[in-house]
Amino acid sequence: MASHHHPTSGGSGMSLLETPFQLSRDADVFQRYQAVVESLLEVSRNSDSIYREIALEHLDDLARRASAIAGGTFVFEGTETWRIVYERLLRSPGLHLYRSVAWVKNANYWQDEPGRKSMAVNFELNDAEQLNIERIAIIADDLWPVDDVWPVESLRQWLHEQHARGIWLKFVRQSALGNEPDLIADIGIYGSRAVGTQELGTGASTIVGK
Repeated sequence: MASHHHPTSGGSGMSLLETPFQLSRDADVFQRYQAVVESLLEVSRNSDSIYREIALEHLDDLARRASAIAGGTFVFEGTETWRIVYERLLRSPGLHLYRSVAWVKNANYWQDEPGRKSMAVNFELNDAEQLNIERIAIIADDLWPVDDVWPVESLRQWLHEQHARGIWLKFVRQSALGNEPDLIADIGIYGSRAVGTQELGTGASTIVGK
């Protein structure tokens, strides 16, 4: 009796030969699959050793990124790119509550053009009663000296505007959380849909679907 071995894809239980047929049921994903396969064929046709070494390293990185995407994790390097996704999340159907922790390390926090656009969306959706917004601001001590009642003027105005527009808001000095450093972060929680974090200093933002 002849026996036949069918290679499988990473423990998914699906034959590699069955993969394209399975993906063809999803036209959008299948289109991307075809593009990736065509690129891989082009790579395999090039026998130059240096090219292949570099190409395989980049493909390994691509595979890691694809695995992260499959797990629901997306990384955005640019502020404007992230802002567009941020707005899409806030406007998404079924989202009624947005909670955020803002780690304020400079006096112009969220006051550049992308920040002002994001705040405008906050105000629009809050005013229309489409979204409840709750925000905690963790403010660096040099922006809110211990002997001062309020933070520096630019931040005071930023906080006051949110409060005046009906956004639930609390703020705390960063030093007050000295014994709980894990609480100091820049985080957004989009209902039960996703959690976003911003890596200050790198400019990268990460969104993880729940």
